[in-house]
Order: sequence, then C-alpha cells, then structure tokens
Amino acid sequence: MLTNAKAKLKGSALLSLLLIMVTVTACNDNNSGSTASNANSSPKTSASDNATANASTSESKAATTPNGPTGKYDPPIELTTVRSVNSAAELPPGDSLDSNIWVKTFKDELGINLKNLWKVNDAQYQNKIAVTMASGDMPDFMEVDAQQFQILVEAGTIADLTDSYAKYASDLTKGSMEVNNGLRLKAATMNGKLMGIPVDGGDITDTELIYIRKDWLANVGLQPPKTMEDVINIALAFTKNDPDKNGKNDTYGLSLDLNLFNGWSGLDGFFNGYHAYPFNPTKGSATTLNFMKGPDGKVQWADTQPEVKTALGKLADLFKQGAIYPEFSVIDGMKSAELVTSGKVGMTFGAFWVPTWPINNMYKDVPGADWGIYPLVSSDDKPALSQSMTGLPSRFYVVSKKAEHPEAPILLLNTYIEKLYGHFDKNYHTVTVDGKDFGVFGLSPVRGGMPGNNPKAAAAVQAAKQSGDTSALNDEQKQYYDQVAKFEAGDKSMWAANKLWAADGVFSLLGQYSDNNLVFQSAYVGNPTTTMIAKCPSLRDEEVKMITSIIMGSKPLDYFDEWAANWLKSGGQDILDEVNASGQVR
Repeated sequence: MLTNAKAKLKGSALLSLLLIMVTVTACNDNNSGSTASNANSSPKTSASDNATANASTSESKAATTPNGPTGKYDPPIELTTVRSVNSAAELPPGDSLDSNIWVKTFKDELGINLKNLWKVNDAQYQNKIAVTMASGDMPDFMEVDAQQFQILVEAGTIADLTDSYAKYASDLTKGSMEVNNGLRLKAATMNGKLMGIPVDGGDITDTELIYIRKDWLANVGLQPPKTMEDVINIALAFTKNDPDKNGKNDTYGLSLDLNLFNGWSGLDGFFNGYHAYPFNPTKGSATTLNFMKGPDGKVQWADTQPEVKTALGKLADLFKQGAIYPEFSVIDGMKSAELVTSGKVGMTFGAFWVPTWPINNMYKDVPGADWGIYPLVSSDDKPALSQSMTGLPSRFYVVSKKAEHPEAPILLLNTYIEKLYGHFDKNYHTVTVDGKDFGVFGLSPVRGGMPGNNPKAAAAVQAAKQSGDTSALNDEQKQYYDQVAKFEAGDKSMWAANKLWAADGVFSLLGQYSDNNLVFQSAYVGNPTTTMIAKCPSLRDEEVKMITSIIMGSKPLDYFDEWAANWLKSGGQDILDEVNASGQVR
C-alpha cells in the first residue's frame, strides 16, 4: 500500500497520463470517422435525451430501492451505460443492444430502464472511453480495462462499491467473484475499498490448444503432434505436400496475423511449446504483461527470456520455408480467418472458442473438412504449460460517483448470473431462429462467469453419455448433451457444440490443463504500475516490430538480444523495480 505522500505523487502522475492519453485518443477518435460520429446522438437529440434523463433522475430519487440482492425499484429508475459492438457478432432478428431479452428482463424484474448513451465498434471502444473519461461525463456505469481502471481510481471519479457489494451481491455472484482466495476482488480493491466489479478473471479460458485439419493430416500421412518438432513437420507438410490435393502449391502450414498474440491465429501456444511465455498483443492497453521469478527470487519479464529467442528462430525458419502467409503482418484476424476457411491454411493455435468462430461451418460447408483439437506439446521432455492471462481480471465495471444508484449494476449482474448459472434458462443463452443459433448472452450490458463451470459441464455431459442416464444433468448441461446427441445423429450444424462438450473436446482438454497443473500464470498479481501506463504502449510497439522483423527475416535472430537490452534501458528496468517493490508478487 502506498503512503499518503506517495499516493498523492502517484495520483498526480496518473492524472497527467490521463490528459496525455486523452489528447492522443481524442485525435484518434476524430480520425476514426463517421462510425463513432454516427453512433452518437446529434446535439439536438442529446439535449432532448438530457431532458428525459433529468426527468428520470427526479423520478429515481423517489424510487424505492431494493433492500438486498433481490427486489425491484418502484417506480423504475433509469441506468445509463455505453457499449462496444462486436463486428463479428450476429444478433437474432429484431434484437439490438437497446432492445433484447436482457433489457426487457431488467425492466420487468428489477425496475431498471437501461439506456445506452452511445455504441461504437469494439475497435473504437477504448478511444471513446478515454474521451468519456476526459470529459468527466461518465454514464452511471461502464466497462474499462485495467489501465483505465487504475487512472479512474487515482482521479477519484468512480464510486466505492464496498458497501454496495456487501449488501446487494447475491450469494451466487459472490461465489463467482471469490474463487481462488478472492483474487478477482483483490485486484479490484484499492486501499481497502472495492472500486470496481471484475468482468473476467478467476479462470483459464484463454489457455490455448492446437487446431489442425484432420483431413489434411491424413492426406500428408502424418499423425497428430506429440512434440514441437511434430508441429514443425506438420506445418511444412501442409505447405509443401499439397494437403488439399488440388495439384497446386497454394497452402500454408501455420495461421498468423498482425495481432501476434491472440485467441485466434496467435503465437501464444507456439511459444509455450518452447517454455516461453511472452504476451504483448498488438492491440490493447499493452500493460497486461507476464512476469516470472528468476533464480534470485526477483521477477523478470517473460518476453525477454532466451526461450523466446529459440521459438522466434523456429518461426523465422517456418516463414523462410513458406509455411506462414507472407503478408501476415498486414492482415487482421478477419483476413486470417478468411484464409483458413477458404482452405489455404491447415493449423492454428487458439482459445476454446475457435470451434464457434471462425471454423464453425467448415465441417458442414466444405466437403471432407474436419478439424482436430489437441493439447499443447513440448519441445523436450518437460511438459508444456499453456499460459493464461485470465486468472486476474483485465476488465472492470466501474460506477460513476455521480450515479444515483451505485448498487444497480450489481443487481444487473445478480440477474445475469442467476439466469445463466443459478437456474439456467436457455432463452438467455442461445436462441434458434430458422434453424440458426444466436448467442444472446453477450447482449447483456453486464457479464460474468462461474470459473471452472465449462470443464465441469463437459465432464457431466461425458459421464451421462457413458451411463445413458441424464438425470444428474442440470438444464444447462442437458442442453449441451442434446447438442452432442444431435451431432452424433448426423446434424452437422452441431459440429462446434460437439467440439466443445464431447470427450477430447476443448473443455475436456482445458480441464486436463487445470487438473494437471499445466497452466502458466504471471508472478505479478497487481494492476498496471505508473511506468507501465506511461511506457508500455511504445515498448509494445517496439516488441511488435522486433518479432515481426525477425520472423520475416528483415532482422537477424540476434536482434532479439539488442531489443531486450534496449527494453531495460527504455523503462523496462523501472517496471521491474516497481513490480518487485509492489508486494504483489506471488
């Protein structure tokens, strides 16, 4: 904990950083063009909305507030927020972020009229939030990343939720938050006060697996990988041995795009196979880093360790031999997905959700196409550990100090958790329209998870399959059981569900990671330090250049050593010093 003097100095520094960040992001926002502009109301409309909001606020002052985790505001209150729009998400016909089953339920069951002040594409959300922070005109609650959370705490603009959480969070919500010795809540607690509600954390949902075209493996006469050498050989065979049998030299072995670290087409799992644990995605705050303890007990940054250089050498060789798309550094995840789904690439490292996007329809639409899912493999006799950054929360819901009802977002979360994890109701998870499934759980303005729920559900489904007795399944698990049964009966549209819940599916493999301690997590459990916030974006950009240039061969492999030395000189040593002095190293 900081002394008061240090806290004041830190707060001053962070406020300065906020001003700098806002200046930059405001420019970015202006440059982002019409999308953000169109997503906002016109001045005339805003004035009207403000009048409505003021009227509603007057009403809310008189509203009866629930006395605990359940109950209803009477008369209804208005609760404002802001939203990001996932560019790949498809909504059920007639649904929008303003009108859907969640919005209607919150109104009917809680007496909360939810209002989205603005909505922007997810790629623009961070910039828009920065502008909102600078304006001081926050909605009642909003989702921010760890860096923005830290800045808002220091700026003193968000509400202390300690008492609201204690009084209004349901037992189920508290259970989801307080796993792993309450590490999620500790990350959201500053100076003994709960300053936000973690969105994620407490789970290992980002650990990666290897996804490989099974039909291509058969065509080139290879087996699933047991070592990283096997992974290399498969990538090269998919490049040189005409795995699609079309007589053309038009395929690549390993999917990759400009993001470098990602749940899709990322390199996380590849590095992990060489016992390397770098993590610094091209997009994002750049302050979510992996640290590991060195022989002297002090933390080191995982990205500068020699194992990273070894893995980079392997990637550079794969690129040189044509196994990686030559223009990977200028394509995003959507484009790399197009390459894979059009039959140009046969292997990728990725997170659990890869079967649901982008390869979900290939089994149905591409004759003969099928993907196998395999755990990470090692380059030697030491087991590979799959790195996870989701043990600690990376995103938080924060509530404005000006909010009339700071407890209201917690009541929303109670409802979300209850509908999806308490008494599971399929209507809040997935709806089917004209034979097409739409996931509606993501339409909620608050989200949360029950750590370990999915591997547990997969095990229950598999036990029921073996015994033929479904009586022990809850409604959620029975849904998954039925999906697997439909696939086995010939329904190809259930391929993704089968890959999630069946034996050897992704959640079964993630459960094995957890049960066998095959997960690597950062030794540092604190929020971004002052130097991280100030320096990490530029340091991240230099790392992206280093990795990309070495893989593409424009820089020699030894350039890694030069970059690592420069990282320490350019602020990296200050970051290590701050982390080592934080008292938040496990």
